[in-house]
Amino acid sequence: MITKEQKQKIIYDLLAKNLPLDLLVEIKDHMEEQLEHKIDIEEKSFEAAYEEVKKSWEKDLRMVYAFRLPRKKITILHKKINHKTEKEILLKSLKYFLPFLAITLLLSLYSKELTQNIFLVVYSIIGISGIVTAFYFNKILKTAGQSEKRNISIYQRGSFLFYFGGLYVFIFNLVNFYERFDRFYRAISDLYFLDFKNFEFFPIFSTYIFVFFWLFGLFYFLNYRKTVKELQQKINLKL
Repeated sequence: MITKEQKQKIIYDLLAKNLPLDLLVEIKDHMEEQLEHKIDIEEKSFEAAYEEVKKSWEKDLRMVYAFRLPRKKITILHKKINHKTEKEILLKSLKYFLPFLAITLLLSLYSKELTQNIFLVVYSIIGISGIVTAFYFNKILKTAGQSEKRNISIYQRGSFLFYFGGLYVFIFNLVNFYERFDRFYRAISDLYFLDFKNFEFFPIFSTYIFVFFWLFGLFYFLNYRKTVKELQQKINLKL
């Protein structure tokens, strides 16, 4: 069996690897399973077993610079998981965003009023979701994006886009909604008829980009909330 002091040594060594808490706990559990096998089954001392376990994790826990700001070193494993997570959430976000994009663009050919109402409903849902989240999950939302202060989860940093996207949907889309929608509709009409004399791209861009940011951040936030709940149950995490 592994003693409490030996478990603390594993945690201490992993803390030096700048791992988010959820990943640290997962790696620690795997290491402990490996150690227990080597100590109980192979009858090795903790020191000898731990050296072998550390060697098996050496490649994954090697420190490299992350391709993001601020520049800092993270483990290769952390970097790989970040890339995999970003790709999965990006594809999931596009799965929902692209149909919304296609439907609203096509509908704008036939009915300005119907397209306008769809956007108003979507923006309202985004706004309401932000209010509800801020009320029920205030502590979780406060830590989103603050991985430099409290490195809790691989989902933490991306969760900030949920707040950021929702805020900017309110600022850029719901405020003066009808005036902004008219600019969007004129830009779409100019695009359909290939009239680029007075064409404005920004009304189209601002109409969609923050919706996508919100959706992208939403999937990060949902995973982050789930991870925080698991850590609260497993290690009594306090936010």
